[in-house]
Amino acid sequence: MPPEPCSRHNLEFFPMKLKLALAAASMLVAPAFMTAQAQTSGVYVSGGYTQFEGDGGASLGGVTGRVGVNLTSNFAIEGEGTIGVADDSGTELDSEIGAFVVGKLPISPSFDIFGRVGVARIETSPGGDEDGLAYGVGGTFNVTQADGIRLDWTRHDYDAGEVDAYSLSYVRNF
Repeated sequence: MPPEPCSRHNLEFFPMKLKLALAAASMLVAPAFMTAQAQTSGVYVSGGYTQFEGDGGASLGGVTGRVGVNLTSNFAIEGEGTIGVADDSGTELDSEIGAFVVGKLPISPSFDIFGRVGVARIETSPGGDEDGLAYGVGGTFNVTQADGIRLDWTRHDYDAGEVDAYSLSYVRNF
């Protein structure tokens, strides 16, 4: 005589089969999701050279690093830091740091333009520290899905005057 459809034996056995099937399916599908997640983490880093031109005539250069996160295809946040490497007569760039929100407009799969606004702090000798608003525009040419070249301009608006920063960077997307 066959067991009843609602017997205790069938209820215990069916969930075990279902659990095994779900576990097997998740092991087969998980690598695809992990690969997709790794390709679209949204994190990027960049490194390059920035030329600072002050409205007082100082022309300073530095090595700049950035770390950012693409929250969507049109919106990111990023932080940057610069260490001075090229000084002007009498003025030295010690450091610059900033935090920005970035609006992006993808023009094609290999090129996007962006605008950014945030706050920055610059330290020069002599001169000391200055904090202020920073805003700018730029573009990124993506050579591959992971590698790009970035060119941007940022205006730093400090109490002591304005500073324009022109930057050329290598970008790595993760």
